[in-house]
Amino acid sequence: MIFCLEDVMLGIIKDIVMGSQMSVCQNVLKLLGCCLETKYPTPVYEFVGNKVLSNFIIPIGTIHFEHLTWKCRFRIAMGIANVVAYLHTAFSRPVIHRDVRSAIFILDENNVAKLVDFSLSISIPKGEQYVEDAVRGRMGIGAPEYITTGFITEKVDMYTYGMLLLGLLAGWMLKTPECIRTESSLPMFVKSYHDQNRLIEIVDPMLLKEGINQERFLAFAQIALSCIFDTAEDRQQ
Repeated sequence: MIFCLEDVMLGIIKDIVMGSQMSVCQNVLKLLGCCLETKYPTPVYEFVGNKVLSNFIIPIGTIHFEHLTWKCRFRIAMGIANVVAYLHTAFSRPVIHRDVRSAIFILDENNVAKLVDFSLSISIPKGEQYVEDAVRGRMGIGAPEYITTGFITEKVDMYTYGMLLLGLLAGWMLKTPECIRTESSLPMFVKSYHDQNRLIEIVDPMLLKEGINQERFLAFAQIALSCIFDTAEDRQQ
């Protein structure tokens, strides 16, 4: 996908504006200021470390990261839900992030997830139920109606949030040959196991070793699945 200079500048402006308005939220990386001595304005954030959530879900190559316990993953999921809910309800018009994914969350020393990217966020105009825009973000995790029509509602964020939940639950299982053979379609992979009453088999083996009641994992998976229905109206609110 090709972005023009206007797209880059708009993304930076959104990061600065939304970052300043969202800094009160615990799960957003605090914006300290903006440097104007660079080619493009550069947001300056608090430093909380350089641990990217996505690396702890599916490690890259041979690099090994610390194991995130079930309690930690659940807390991360709740924190991210708070951010999404804040965007949808705290402003005069709902703000849709439309790119909720593990790669844009930094973990601090206590493994609290901090959102660091608002560049694709967009608000729904007053009196409207949706906003239409060019399709941006990662195609593999986008809501079907957004990918096909460009229509954006709160349900677009629910879909990407559900995808993130599945990543937290499955972890290394997303790298299995069976998952890869589904053309990187995580929903298809998970739903096939759900239909066969085999959901527990997609849970990250490291989580199963913790000896936690499997019903908790299954309940978590059901919530995630309720967020990724193909039809927006059927999705979790």
